Amino acid sequence: MSFDLSTLRASLVGELLSDESIRLIYATDASAYRELPLAVAMPANVQDLHQIIRFARENKLGIIPRAAGTSIAGQVVGNGIVVDISRHFSEILELNREEAWVRVQPGVILDELNRMLAIEGLFFGPETSTSNRCMIGGMVGNNSCGAHSLIYGSTREHVLSLKAILSDGSEVEFKRLGSDEYAQKLKSPGLEGDIYRATHQILANPENQKEILEQFPHPDIERRNTGYALDMLLRMKPFSPDGHDFNMCSLIAGSEGTLAFMTEITLNLVPLPPTHKALLCVHLKTIQEALQANLVALANQPVAVELMDKAILDLTKGNIEQNKNRFFIEGDPGALLLVEFAEQDADVLLQKVQQSIVSLQESGYGFAFPVLRGSEIKQVWELRKAGLGVLTNMPGDAKPVPLIEDTAVRPVDLPEYIREFDEILAKYGKSCVYYAHIATGELHLRPVLNLKLKEEVDLF
Repeated sequence: MSFDLSTLRASLVGELLSDESIRLIYATDASAYRELPLAVAMPANVQDLHQIIRFARENKLGIIPRAAGTSIAGQVVGNGIVVDISRHFSEILELNREEAWVRVQPGVILDELNRMLAIEGLFFGPETSTSNRCMIGGMVGNNSCGAHSLIYGSTREHVLSLKAILSDGSEVEFKRLGSDEYAQKLKSPGLEGDIYRATHQILANPENQKEILEQFPHPDIERRNTGYALDMLLRMKPFSPDGHDFNMCSLIAGSEGTLAFMTEITLNLVPLPPTHKALLCVHLKTIQEALQANLVALANQPVAVELMDKAILDLTKGNIEQNKNRFFIEGDPGALLLVEFAEQDADVLLQKVQQSIVSLQESGYGFAFPVLRGSEIKQVWELRKAGLGVLTNMPGDAKPVPLIEDTAVRPVDLPEYIREFDEILAKYGKSCVYYAHIATGELHLRPVLNLKLKEEVDLF
């Protein structure tokens, strides 16, 4: 089916591109998926967004909101109109130092935001390994978190409010609602009111409540992005009398741009981390050992625990920049646990580190326990962040393929989960790269496949 894009193009202040080269570029993101879009829009302002949404609605086309395209599960590829907000929606609009919040456009880059906030002693807690290029809009869409999610949670917990455009072109603001405000929303006319009424009808149904509580991920799993977060809404007032005030932002976070088009986001900020830090680098023989050692490490209240496997470690040897960051590695570990501690009191910090080493040794996990301080910590985290990037340097046509991304289970269930996954790999005679925010049970499992072969594509 063909569409006349000329009328849309003429109505925009920004750009609408449909030549094949641009469509090919935007057919992919950081994942293994590829789908040619109809066109790529680069809106210059909110009015442009209205024109794009109107055109899509009238022609029954999909809209794919896109920020930096760092998605690793195909979230920003599709056959409709890709709407790239990275060029023009990149302003930090307002900072409230006293109340510790910031209002931004969705194209603001995380590291740039945090550099500005650091002057005020604040930062945005959730992080990603792509922090030097990922954008806030994408982080909300993906409900991003990272190495320190054990302390700071995911993006969802920090979105106070957001402004957006709905599919009918109406502008809305989703935010925390008191009881009276919520009741008023249920009476509101138009699509916004319909959304609140439909959501209320779903969540007030006892059968639905039972299904949500039984079938949604375990509440102990911090990183639960299984579909729309109805379980989060169910834990709010009026459905849970002891819950927080109702806030639709918890549903928008993690919805991958499918529910509304965000134009402004207000974020909660937190104080900069404690000044005293230490990184315990636990050297282990196998992945399974690392999964068990993680449970021991968590008992001593670290701020982060990350897993690096042998495949990634070996590939960093051939990378000139990252090879310098391997200074702390002893021997040839099959896996590393990077256990970070941060405290305001240096004595408390030292006590936690020493207790962790004793606990791990008594449990029989680890053969080396270097403890790093100061700038050395940054080097190790740089090595960790580079992990997924160096995978493309694996020799030969077979590469680790982004396949099982952002899967999350309770840390206590990780050993059994990986054991079952290893059985699947063994069935097909395949190896895998294990990359994990292991403290919160979040996994990136990348089987090594040769996607130049049809049979391997079929297996994928």
